[in-house]
Amino acid sequence: MTAGVFVASHAPGRAQAVRGPAFWILVALVVFGPLPLGGVGAVWTYVYGLLVAVALLSYLLERRRRGRALPPIPWPLGLAGALVALVACWGLLQSSPGWFAGSAHPVWAVAGERLGTADLVGALSVAPERGRLVALAWFGYLGFGLLVLWLAWRSSHRDFLLKLFLGVQAVYALYGLAVYFAGNATILWFEKTSYQDVLTSTFVNRNSYATYLGLGVLTALALILRYLRRALSDERSERTQMREFIETFTGRGWLVPMVLLLCFVALLLTGSRMGLTACLVGACVLLVGWTGRLAAGRARTFGTGLLGLLVGLLVLNFVLSGGLTLERFERLFTDGDGRFLVYPLMLEAIESRPLTGHGLGAFESAFRLVRDARVSGYFDLGHSDYLELVMSVGWPAALAVFLAFGLGLGLAWRISRRCDDYEYALLAVAATVQVAVHAAVDFSLQIPAVMQAYLLVVLAGVSGPMCSSRSNV
Repeated sequence: MTAGVFVASHAPGRAQAVRGPAFWILVALVVFGPLPLGGVGAVWTYVYGLLVAVALLSYLLERRRRGRALPPIPWPLGLAGALVALVACWGLLQSSPGWFAGSAHPVWAVAGERLGTADLVGALSVAPERGRLVALAWFGYLGFGLLVLWLAWRSSHRDFLLKLFLGVQAVYALYGLAVYFAGNATILWFEKTSYQDVLTSTFVNRNSYATYLGLGVLTALALILRYLRRALSDERSERTQMREFIETFTGRGWLVPMVLLLCFVALLLTGSRMGLTACLVGACVLLVGWTGRLAAGRARTFGTGLLGLLVGLLVLNFVLSGGLTLERFERLFTDGDGRFLVYPLMLEAIESRPLTGHGLGAFESAFRLVRDARVSGYFDLGHSDYLELVMSVGWPAALAVFLAFGLGLGLAWRISRRCDDYEYALLAVAATVQVAVHAAVDFSLQIPAVMQAYLLVVLAGVSGPMCSSRSNV
């Protein structure tokens, strides 16, 4: 066992993977997705959608030219994708004036009265233009996920993409640390107008960057555990295993643990209390699931000891760098948090239109109709992806999206229980738990770079033939 566990290697005689335009477009999205302020902005929605469409078309043409069928998609993921696509189509219907005229949002009737236009045609959505943009973004995510599923079918592609993701995490974390210790005055070439006391890297919001970093921490941890499990399952003597363990970590094997520590320190410096909590919950799920799969005896004892060492290092970093996060936890209970004034108003908005919602992506406009004097801050997003989704598209469509995430989670868990090579599937489980916890009180999944990172980690973890050698199709 050598450092090759941490770096890509190719077995002699194995057919080399063909990495065409589709693969490199996907690589470009992974590398540059977080650069333009996390991908926020209408222009990036169109750019990403165009790149994904070109990549999919290129992949399909390449498969046809080579006479090969498309890699199969597991039925839970196919159903999940279909559910999300249906909800995106529902968002387009909400944004189309004239549809369901009798159920149009009341704001259109008020607008018609004030404009003196009795024949003003309304829509279900209070902000149709936002609904069309968000629906386009959702279709882009579906295309991105399809690319990951197809391209990560090869084990070499899957390993490359996950290690590339870790490299990207390290670069953005180093940039964020450099800016933070240099005065924290800018994001790229823009003047920083908020979160001037915490690390945000190229993201505007610290909580969104914390979610992105958490996915990096979990990915690095999964790679380390995969190496340890393979080393622990080796029948060679403890002395031989220890020698090769040292050889690995004095060679290139130190890179992944260093990325983990780098991302964790950056996560602490974001000061995001729920970002840290969600990451730790996801890490616990990953560690417990991994330890539970180890065979009883020396392997589990040795593995538990190493896990204790790893947890000790994380605690040490928290003690050294986590004061800012602890202060924010204290302020939560002493000064309160404005989002907890918003949630009851969101529930009122949901109650007023429980089936049709106020429109996909229309939170900012819809919230103005229900906010009161108690809310002093500006809220363009709901700080709870669950409540905002229900408020936007209604209960039936929101439940369809929740079911889609549940189907992906169930598939990943089943693979992690059945297969011998289970770390990537456990990573998918842990990543879903992480974003699910954080989504309860924030909007990180509405940030394109975060959603793409989540889809990459999860779908790469469950792509390929279940419980068998990875195919070289």
